[in-house]
Amino acid sequence: MDAGNLITAAVFSAFINCPTKAYLLAIGEHAPEAYFADIQARIAFLYKAAAKRRPRVGTEVAEPINFGELWRSHNDLTVTHEVDCETAVYNVTLPQRKPRGRQGSFTPVLFSPWDKLDLSDKLLVCFGALSLLQATGILAGTGTLTYGDGYRRRTVKIADHVAQTREIIKAIGAICRSREPPPLILNNHCAVCDFQPRCRGLAVERDDLSLINAMTSKERAKCNAKGIFAITQLSYGYRPRRRKRIRTDAESSAESEKRAAASDRNDHSLRALAIKKNQIHVVGAPSLRLAAVPTFLDVEGMPDKHFYYLMGLRFESDGKHVERSFWADGLQGERVIWDDCLRALKAIGNPQIVTYGAYETRFLRQMKERYVSAAADLEFVDRLIGHSVNLVGRIYGKIYFPTFSNSLKEIGRYLGFEWRWGQASGAAAPLLRRAWELGADDGFKRELIAYNMDDCRATAIVADALAHICDGGTSGLNTVDVSSLDVGFQQHWGRFVAALPEFTKINNAAYWNYQRDKIYIRGNRSLQRATKRKLAKRRPTLPVNTTVSPSRPRNCPACNSTRVSMNGRYRRIFLDMRFSRGCVRRWVVRYVVDHYKCSECNSSFASDNHDLGKSPYSVNVLAYVIYNLIELHIPQYKLPGIMQKMFGFPLGQTTINRMAQRMAERYRETYDEIMQRLTHGRLIHADETHVSVKGKDSYVWVLTSMEDVVYIWSKTRDNVIITEILKDFQGVLISDFYSAYDSIACPQQKCLIHLMRDLNGHLYKEPFNQEIKQIVQEFATLLKPMIDTIDRFGLKARFLKKHKMAITRFYDALLCRKYNTELAEKVQTRLKRNREKLFTFLDYDKVPWNNNNAEHAVKSFAALRKVIGGSSNERGIRDYLVLLSIYQTCTYRGIDFFEYLRSGVRRIDNSVGKRASNLRTR
Repeated sequence: MDAGNLITAAVFSAFINCPTKAYLLAIGEHAPEAYFADIQARIAFLYKAAAKRRPRVGTEVAEPINFGELWRSHNDLTVTHEVDCETAVYNVTLPQRKPRGRQGSFTPVLFSPWDKLDLSDKLLVCFGALSLLQATGILAGTGTLTYGDGYRRRTVKIADHVAQTREIIKAIGAICRSREPPPLILNNHCAVCDFQPRCRGLAVERDDLSLINAMTSKERAKCNAKGIFAITQLSYGYRPRRRKRIRTDAESSAESEKRAAASDRNDHSLRALAIKKNQIHVVGAPSLRLAAVPTFLDVEGMPDKHFYYLMGLRFESDGKHVERSFWADGLQGERVIWDDCLRALKAIGNPQIVTYGAYETRFLRQMKERYVSAAADLEFVDRLIGHSVNLVGRIYGKIYFPTFSNSLKEIGRYLGFEWRWGQASGAAAPLLRRAWELGADDGFKRELIAYNMDDCRATAIVADALAHICDGGTSGLNTVDVSSLDVGFQQHWGRFVAALPEFTKINNAAYWNYQRDKIYIRGNRSLQRATKRKLAKRRPTLPVNTTVSPSRPRNCPACNSTRVSMNGRYRRIFLDMRFSRGCVRRWVVRYVVDHYKCSECNSSFASDNHDLGKSPYSVNVLAYVIYNLIELHIPQYKLPGIMQKMFGFPLGQTTINRMAQRMAERYRETYDEIMQRLTHGRLIHADETHVSVKGKDSYVWVLTSMEDVVYIWSKTRDNVIITEILKDFQGVLISDFYSAYDSIACPQQKCLIHLMRDLNGHLYKEPFNQEIKQIVQEFATLLKPMIDTIDRFGLKARFLKKHKMAITRFYDALLCRKYNTELAEKVQTRLKRNREKLFTFLDYDKVPWNNNNAEHAVKSFAALRKVIGGSSNERGIRDYLVLLSIYQTCTYRGIDFFEYLRSGVRRIDNSVGKRASNLRTR
């Protein structure tokens, strides 16, 4: 039996909460950890054990059996056997069994440790009934739910929930049969799900909208309809609200104040903007005034019992923080801990309750109704409620932290606070409490008390941050006033094109550096001193890390005489870099060389020959610079500042340009070797793209194989250069439909993906053109079996040649038709003209049917083209292309580009990767 067709009770229950969780459980994927699963299993085991020990008055019912035990023989077939629904299994492919004439019957039962039932419990009972129907052929009329502390029993009518349960089973079967998981949508169940790290990580990677907790499914659907699927995309939709103007004669009226007050509205696009910029965005002028003694209150309760079991207080007394916790073992202890908490609040003197959320305020009102009767206590509690401060109310719609929600956990962690309980959440706390109630594990009790006090501490930290924000003091927080984002007029940046010559002089005189350095500096001593300090810091003196001392020669290398005398000393600074695991540092070496003169032959010689060359920079520095330029795409004009800031190297843009030229010349032979391998190989992918050089249009050609890449620059897009390069090529050339490739005398394969996209575009352009629709449909029917064969057997001609007969039938039908529409005639002519070049891959092994290698290489150049930005000259673009060819070849061969540059190796072959990896471990 295929395990993928089996739906367990765990998968069914998971689907009700989250389809993604059900899918992961169905395919057998394990969560990063089983924290919540273990707690829930512990609760279920302890509750079932207690329920089974509890006697049932006036009934003789056997102990519930597992679903897998249905086929054992029973002594009495006339009794009703209870089957545990949590062990039920449903097979979506198994047909319903016919009744076997059994006299006994089976009843699905479910044990729920919670005092409040919901629809999911009844659906799970119905799922057990349908599983029994599939196994026995008999559908139970009712099921039984045992729940709560009193082990109460409730009868569930199966017929009331069969339709909905079948729909859920059908949906689970659909997602299990699908190759793709269901859409990932985070929800409230994530707080008690062991897959949360996995799903949240994927959502963060995708920048998914469901990360924004307050965004409803309806709001997400509206965004998706507009093409907005990511938080970054949503941030661009923020527009500052227009401030209303108030008449001067109505400023003091109450109606004008009402109109002026902006309604609190949670703006999802503004939250997305705060997340993108990682800044706190403040709307309007929020206020937070904490008078008296701020007392931070946090309460934990059991929502199914309307019972509060833990209260935490944190306040300041005599300059010290005081923390108090009040724990209740059972329902009877609630009044005891409330009285203790009330006495502690009275002892403070003049407390002001500060909470995060309205839960604690509702708690105070309920405690007042349940236990407060004295007039003095009533007045005190009323004052606590009336003067309490809910921090969420101060944040909502006014302060947008760069977090996905306004939850205490997210904002607290953003402000640097960490909970000792790693899975801390309000939804998870009842699980620990229930586990403690059933098993009396003091570890759960200590964890809950610590979690409750951590909430109090986090609330205090958030209150302190809000106080600074509202007072205008950021205290190190990165805040933005949203009013500063208002657009008063449209500002155009860029080069000023003067209509009159006089405007050019006037505009140049308005630049900041011109006015500061030539106008304001006159008579301003502060600016003069700043300019002197700036000039003094331009060329700092770097400390020397090591000095290489000269050796003492014993004789003259020319005449072997020992009568040699020192004739001067030469010192040279050499700048190097040293790399280690997780660290890179500057390394300055001073080389000292003594010069000697021979008294016998008058020849001069040096004590040592270090062969350093003319440049003061080592190979490591050159490799690091080229790595930043080519692989990291750091612009050449920005790199000098980075090198100066990080390592103190006085590199100018001209120096870096010379470094690039030096490295390009060094690897020119490697570039030519790659070109030689390509032109004498068996396969080439070719493509071309546009590039601007000093404002003039030019082109870059890309030639690739599976292991080599080369980029070639040309002033024009004509076929002269590409034909000259590939004149001796005898392999298969894969290209798009650009006519320049047609002049190359070699077997060619046109990219079928390009053709398919063009045909797809034709369908969208003329959706009611039946002629073009017929051509495209027949082409798709022709191509799909070929792709299926490739998926099964690979690019092997002996398996692909069988499709040639289908190609012949396709063209026979295509060419004999007479089309009336212009587009259909155009496509017919195109297919006819390229007939010999569309299916060349059927005759060769390892020849692809698309040009993806070249397109991938073009994307790499496009990323570098953004950095160059049209500012490079012809020599510069050629040097960049040499280095980019080396980088892409290393990437295709799985070689680390940076370590390859450091290794000093010129050739790129299979042994280079091993040598580069050995260098990395040094």
